[in-house]
Amino acid sequence: MRTIELSIKKRMKRMNLTALLLGGVCLLCQPLQAQQSIDACDGRTYKVGDTLRIGEPLPSGYLFVKQLNANNQFDKLNPKNSTGRTAVITDIPAYQPKLYQQFGIYQQPETPQIVFAEQGDFKIGVYLNMALTKGNIMSGHHVSHMDGAVDLTPAILFAYTHKLYGKPIDTASVETYASLSAPQQYAEAANDPFALEELRTTYRKELEQAVAKADFNKVFRIKCLSELQMYDINRQHFPLSGLTCVNVETKQNRELSQQGYCLWGTCAFHFTNAPSFATLPCDKSIAQGIYTMRKMTSATLPPTATLYVYVRILQQPVSLPDKRTMVMRPGTSFDFEWSTLRKAYGQKALNMEIIQTDGYYNVFPYNIQEVTYNYLGTQMLPKK
Repeated sequence: MRTIELSIKKRMKRMNLTALLLGGVCLLCQPLQAQQSIDACDGRTYKVGDTLRIGEPLPSGYLFVKQLNANNQFDKLNPKNSTGRTAVITDIPAYQPKLYQQFGIYQQPETPQIVFAEQGDFKIGVYLNMALTKGNIMSGHHVSHMDGAVDLTPAILFAYTHKLYGKPIDTASVETYASLSAPQQYAEAANDPFALEELRTTYRKELEQAVAKADFNKVFRIKCLSELQMYDINRQHFPLSGLTCVNVETKQNRELSQQGYCLWGTCAFHFTNAPSFATLPCDKSIAQGIYTMRKMTSATLPPTATLYVYVRILQQPVSLPDKRTMVMRPGTSFDFEWSTLRKAYGQKALNMEIIQTDGYYNVFPYNIQEVTYNYLGTQMLPKK
């Protein structure tokens, strides 16, 4: 009996909350017929008791998530420190005009669209499908992770080329390493001989340590973008258009790119097994959800995936061809000269093996923040 009483009280609490939000409309005279779940546009089913996670605000704020104040009235959700907050779905009320109008819905939809969720004193109302479509609520939350992996940088590449090719650590290499590790600090010290000497001392030690600790079993992560091609229903995967490394801003050498190498800082790298990662597995319901969300926003540009690519640097020297190429003359900014790929990049190139990719459909593909929503799937290195 005690359990039944608590259940009734909890049900009455949710009904009273909805009644207050409707500005005095007596809902107790008409059953709410609240649902226990919603089949949302992202291909997932959301139930009472499920956890919602706040995503990123639009430039105009959280248009589809509203916070309940102490008077059970809706306020705008403050964008500051809201991303990542969670709340548990407590109610999925049936259609009521005044409630839905507060979310800009002026005609009765075919299925319920509004859910209430709370976590302690944090209580929100959510226009679920639009919140998912616009990233206000994270769909398919998944944090990309691999034990021991660190984000790859140009400085790491530089240290590994020294290890692989047995290159000496001299003043020139120390300054290059410093410019890659702390570009602003190096730029400020470049015209101050005393600051530059101090910088050399510091980064000589750091480069020596980095080279000594370089481990070819270590895993690194690179953030990439790729256009999602037409979903293959039979194989249940998205073909990818290639891998574009987001953080690489270095101007590329055309002849080097033709060999499949990407120049980052002063070194170049190549994914030796990229063809094995030309697709991304994705459940059919999730893929269908991506297409549904794009229809809701009338998206016309090809869908873009953010990929977190996990790699190992191979302990094998690279042999580049003696193909003529134009390179910048050492010590200058705008003076170029003819050289060959072997001479210019022969001991600055690394091969990498991809071991895993985690893919996400990113509403904001060029956002620098970590992407943890709209998780599509993971492709792993096939077992030998």
